[in-house]
Amino acid sequence: MGRQEQLDALKEEFKELLLGTGRENMQGLLDWLETETDFYTAPASTSNHGDFEGGLLVHSMNVFKILNNFNKMIKCEHGDSLIIAGLLHDVCKVNMYQKGVRNVKTPGKREWMEKEIYVIEDTLPIGHGEKSVYLLMRHIRLTDEEAIAIRWHMGGYDDAARSYIGGRTQSSAYGTYKLAPALAIADMYATYFMD
Repeated sequence: MGRQEQLDALKEEFKELLLGTGRENMQGLLDWLETETDFYTAPASTSNHGDFEGGLLVHSMNVFKILNNFNKMIKCEHGDSLIIAGLLHDVCKVNMYQKGVRNVKTPGKREWMEKEIYVIEDTLPIGHGEKSVYLLMRHIRLTDEEAIAIRWHMGGYDDAARSYIGGRTQSSAYGTYKLAPALAIADMYATYFMD
């Protein structure tokens, strides 16, 4: 199976999982992702992980699969919360990456060549997890647990968590909702070991 066929299969699995939650207006969210965003073709990052076309979809599926496996230990009461948090935590990245060009040195030579890269053009700069929650709640209702898990999924990489109050808030979120630290760990695991 070629790369495009793999991405097409992942896209269908992604849609089936989300529709299977039975969440009100999930089809509306999926229509928005399909027609008004680049979710299925966007990279997951500019260079750290999933920095290829379709990388965001691949990363989202990887995070969900890890999170679903974690549920053996965390016992999240609502399986649809695992699906929603795992698959949609990075919806903040839609329509954010643009293709650009950068000159890079050819290894071992004294010459430069152009390389296509992704650059960030964030037109809604309200934060990372916050942006995902905001965009999702335009379409579907999130439970408190889902919203908090998505909001704090960046763990120690969230700038707000580095302040005294932000750190206490994140700690409280992690202590109250087991889905929150589980999502953060699944996200990091997928980033460093799977994408």
